[in-house]
Amino acid sequence: MKKYLLKFLFWATLAGLCYATGVLVLRQIPRKMPMQPVAMRSTVRTILAEKCASCHDSTRTCPLYGKIPGLAPVIGEERRRALRHWEPSNRNYLGPKATEGQKLDAPTPLAVLAKLENVLLDNSMPPHPYLAIHWGTWLSPSEKAILQSWCNVVRREWLVQWDITNNTEKVIQPLPDRLPFHAEKAALGEKLFQDKRLSADESLSCASCHQLEKGGADGIAMSRGIARRSSHLNTPTVLNAVFNLRQSWDGRAADFAEQVKFPVLSPTLMGCTNWTQVVSRLTEDTAFKTAFTAVYPEGFTERTISNAIAEYGKRLITPGSRFDRYLKGHKTVLSREEDLGYKLFRQYSCTRCHAGPTLGGQSFEYADLMDNPFKGRILTKGDAGLQAFSGHPEDAHRFKVPTLRNVALTAPYLHDGSKSTLEDAVASMLTYQVGLPYVENEVRAIAAFLHTLTGELSGKPLTQE
Repeated sequence: MKKYLLKFLFWATLAGLCYATGVLVLRQIPRKMPMQPVAMRSTVRTILAEKCASCHDSTRTCPLYGKIPGLAPVIGEERRRALRHWEPSNRNYLGPKATEGQKLDAPTPLAVLAKLENVLLDNSMPPHPYLAIHWGTWLSPSEKAILQSWCNVVRREWLVQWDITNNTEKVIQPLPDRLPFHAEKAALGEKLFQDKRLSADESLSCASCHQLEKGGADGIAMSRGIARRSSHLNTPTVLNAVFNLRQSWDGRAADFAEQVKFPVLSPTLMGCTNWTQVVSRLTEDTAFKTAFTAVYPEGFTERTISNAIAEYGKRLITPGSRFDRYLKGHKTVLSREEDLGYKLFRQYSCTRCHAGPTLGGQSFEYADLMDNPFKGRILTKGDAGLQAFSGHPEDAHRFKVPTLRNVALTAPYLHDGSKSTLEDAVASMLTYQVGLPYVENEVRAIAAFLHTLTGELSGKPLTQE
């Protein structure tokens, strides 16, 4: 009996090794580079499904071995951390009402591409413990080439819409000198942006919180609406907001035009009960009504007002920073400390989230990724983050990554305005996002680099008040 048992174990072990070796060989057969975009996307999906989805796809169920008593909590925590770092699904970016077709067809956000490229370069994924269980799941050279080509293709799709055609293979690009806009609509939008008749008591305009001379923000910790009501959130800059993946800290607005609608009808901010209230006031202004209907024949409506302000938003971009010149090849424009700061910025993988032409605005990330900044404080409704829009509990404390363009002008920082200086904000990010200890000269160097991101608005340099 013992003899037969040993034989069985020998042949079972041999069969297992043969199977594992076969899987290993098959998984490493070089894949051909797809020539058509549709075929490339299909191939990329297959690669991600085979080698990344077990940990980075929330729609997947945990593997069977992840349910073993004693091992289950460890596997579950590792998978939770993996999903918090990177999930290519577009579910959270499109909102709860998005259809499955929309989720599949939406272009992958720039920051998601940046994170993938980061691990392609440093070979940090899949991790060794995962490889020990899943033989052959490391990315082959041909798979890396396909994923990198796909990143370049998708990023180009994003950038071309903003007239950016250079440096599209890079994670960060210079801002374009201008965006195409409808001059007459933008002029009307500028007037509306300054118009206090958009608020219930006619005390506030869009420009009250988005002060262009203060970098498109308001310089206070949390924005104040009518009757000094607190929004529980720091005012994000309106400058370069047209490039954002979505608008607001919690992503509730799909684009600039939709964002216009929320503060107008917010009881906390501008306090109007409906758009009829706004339209009736504006219609009483005969001269403005005549000028407006010459461009928008249907006159003042929710759509036309938000459309005009959104058109004005296309003018609120700030190219011409020293960093833009650096990206265009003028390497001597940065000081030694600023250059060190940019090196550290890349070394600590800040570009995984602060990607694209605005170095941000392209993803939603957890404020408590590596440690808990909310410990020991009373939470406000502003701390909910993306959960306030998506409704998913796992999105709590997840916020849209702010643009770093002109960041030296927009103190205080973070969603709650809790950091009063740029150095404080950098130190906080290194602690809670990267998991690094405070090193004074490194924080100072990164802050110095961020000062180089201050650009020009309509050809005039932005300056610190």
